Amino acid sequence: MKLSYIFEEEPEQWGLRGDPYFWAYLKERAEDMGFLPPDELGEWIKREYFSVSGEELTDHSMVRVERFAHGGMSSGGLAGNWWCEVGIPLLQSRLERLLQEETK
Repeated sequence: MKLSYIFEEEPEQWGLRGDPYFWAYLKERAEDMGFLPPDELGEWIKREYFSVSGEELTDHSMVRVERFAHGGMSSGGLAGNWWCEVGIPLLQSRLERLLQEETK
């Protein structure tokens, strides 16, 4: 199973309008990856965030990424607090669950 599996079900709410596009970007990047340890998943997402934005991902960061801009007031915006408080923990919990199922 590929890491992209944990991105299949999208959250009902996002931080800013660019967050779903960053999610899709991560999902695409994860299609060729196997599972990581959950703590390494967070570090991978932070590296990818830096790669697309040039900024560190923190709970206070908020950046605009042109490639994720598709119209609207917060178009292309990535909400660091959403990724730190919701997105990464959600993905880590999905990954932990899958890893536990694999060991059964």
